[in-house]
Amino acid sequence: MTLIKTLAAAGIAAQVATSAVAQEDARVLTIASWAGPNHSVNADMWPAFIDMIEEATDGALTAEVKLNLVPPPAMADFVLDGGADITFIFHGYNAGRFVVPQLVELPGVEGNAEAASAAYWRVWEEHLEAAGEQEEFKTIAMFQHSPAQLHLADPIDALAEIDGMKIRAPGGVGSMAIEGLGGVGIQVPATKVYETLSAGAADAVSMNPDGRIGYNLDEVAPVMFEMPGGLYRGSFAALMSRDTWESLDPDIQTALDEEVFGEPMSRMFGRMWDASDTVAIERTRAAGNPIVQATEADIDHFAPIVEDITQRVLEDVAARGVDAQAAKAMFDAEVAEVMAEIAP
Repeated sequence: MTLIKTLAAAGIAAQVATSAVAQEDARVLTIASWAGPNHSVNADMWPAFIDMIEEATDGALTAEVKLNLVPPPAMADFVLDGGADITFIFHGYNAGRFVVPQLVELPGVEGNAEAASAAYWRVWEEHLEAAGEQEEFKTIAMFQHSPAQLHLADPIDALAEIDGMKIRAPGGVGSMAIEGLGGVGIQVPATKVYETLSAGAADAVSMNPDGRIGYNLDEVAPVMFEMPGGLYRGSFAALMSRDTWESLDPDIQTALDEEVFGEPMSRMFGRMWDASDTVAIERTRAAGNPIVQATEADIDHFAPIVEDITQRVLEDVAARGVDAQAAKAMFDAEVAEVMAEIAP
């Protein structure tokens, strides 16, 4: 069983995971993570990942998780500069640097996070990786959360009512969607959402339901407005330092590539995010907080905005040398295929 201890020192929270599977002389990698210790990424996903690498390497390799060593937008460079071995990033925090991931963030694709993450890895290998946006790293997973919804301090009766509202937007396609709906986008990392809403600096936030647990949204944004296919679907990558990767023995590299990295890890992260979303929605209902379903009028209102965003993103991705139309078609088809496989 994975044991997790949460430490605090010099204002920096650290989560350390160890396991009985690891050998006494196991090499310990450092995972630089962000979000709170109760967020699914830190409470569920990284511990499961550590179990996977320990099992794949017969205990020769393990890892520890350290939280919030640098702000979320700086995580990629922190690993690049040798501050940690592994991290995860949200591409929208550095949207000018990471353009091709916006293709999978487009709204309107039905399917859960597991299906989207599996599809994302396949499209990454087939189309997107060649753009070279992550070539400085060893990419170990590409994953997504479920469709992002609106979480508001006060109820609304129609999507059009957010015109003029101050809304925390994540960057990337999420920010395009908020701006297209007339919202005034406030871009802060997810870790600052609670204080932004509680201070009245924003009226709402757009993120997946899991944020209601990970960022205590029930306290500051009790209302959830649910759109089919969401307003966007966040794009994330798990990255390893190239130096770290090249320092591993070839047999360790082979085991990780065959048993952990790629689709297995991507899919596992998505599946755990789905589970956390389910819990978040159940808690929202149990607390008596409203979940407002979008109407056909709301869907019609959003449709031309989605069309405009899609065209812009396809052009931007194509400018990076990617067959954007083919990549988008593949992503949609792969999501549907995986959903059919996992449907009960």
